[in-house]
Amino acid sequence: MKTDPVSLTKELIDIDSDPYTNGEKEVSKYISEYLGSLGISHKVFEFERNRCDVVASIGSGEGLMLNGHMDTVPIGDASKWRYGTDAKVVNGKLYGRGASDMKGGIGTILSALAGVKANSGKRILLTFVADEERTLKGSTWLLKNRKEAFKGVRYGIVAEPTALKVQVAQKGVMELAIRVNGKSAHSSRPWLGINAIDGMARAIVELQKLSKEMKINDPLLGKGTINVGTIKGGTASNVVPESCEIEVNRRLVNGETPDTAVSEIRKRLDRLGIDYAIKVLHAQMPYKVDQDSKVVKMLRSLVKGDVTIANGYTEAELYARMANMECVVFGPGTKTNIHAPNEYISIGNLEKGTRYFSQIMGKWQKR
Repeated sequence: MKTDPVSLTKELIDIDSDPYTNGEKEVSKYISEYLGSLGISHKVFEFERNRCDVVASIGSGEGLMLNGHMDTVPIGDASKWRYGTDAKVVNGKLYGRGASDMKGGIGTILSALAGVKANSGKRILLTFVADEERTLKGSTWLLKNRKEAFKGVRYGIVAEPTALKVQVAQKGVMELAIRVNGKSAHSSRPWLGINAIDGMARAIVELQKLSKEMKINDPLLGKGTINVGTIKGGTASNVVPESCEIEVNRRLVNGETPDTAVSEIRKRLDRLGIDYAIKVLHAQMPYKVDQDSKVVKMLRSLVKGDVTIANGYTEAELYARMANMECVVFGPGTKTNIHAPNEYISIGNLEKGTRYFSQIMGKWQKR
């Protein structure tokens, strides 16, 4: 099989792993065959139909995990892809869905493995997981059902896009559904009803005010944010709407929790005298790793430049919380073009990323 990062990433991109359609099974099969060709023992866990995780372990003793997710977001409107939706190299860039987020990260890890001794040195744990883009189900399943795999693994690197900078902090994320209840009536007699959309409009104004008035200002992450992402309400223009619902994305910084964030929102909405309900759809905490951590120092000895932070969430927090692991985020992709048409990764970053991961694994094995 090919072992250069460009060919590997290109082939990974051309395997559909949109969780809404094919799932990750074909990507896991590709990775499994590649690991087998290198003589690396591994297991594939199909925890749901077409949803798979791949786990491999090299060496023994204190462990370092390298992690990547196999799923992507959907292609979207194919007509907006300048070079089509198949992987293509154009002007030093590899285009395709998942190029940066994060098949490029997986490609560099796989390519770097070609120079690793499979049965010697300190332990390297490889986890290639499903469903990161939606509900974190692949990693959560592993952490709950294959706990033995993480025994002695103290450090982790999640190869999400950071443009090869060492990411030491990230915001948490909470998704909320807020519903305002009203009372239906004929629009010719609106005084007989209670307009839920009017109530929601006032609620949204309060959320906008709150977003500008966040009190906690983390030295690395700054302040939290609020975004109203969807709104649904009413049945017809001649009916006073009896309900209206929005979905809200709340980004959390250190010092904030889902409970405190909901409490802040309730204080604002209680002032309005509206009938409302809040449901937390899911929540993940903010995270930062100590800059004196061994894994941070090891990476920074190879990569020059300052550490970086992220507004987006990655599974580094999940592994830190559920496996007591010190995790950093470090990968060859860039955040500026992910989840959008014409996503790409630079060939230079793929090649440099492979060198870095090769050096990381080599240094770890010799510890």
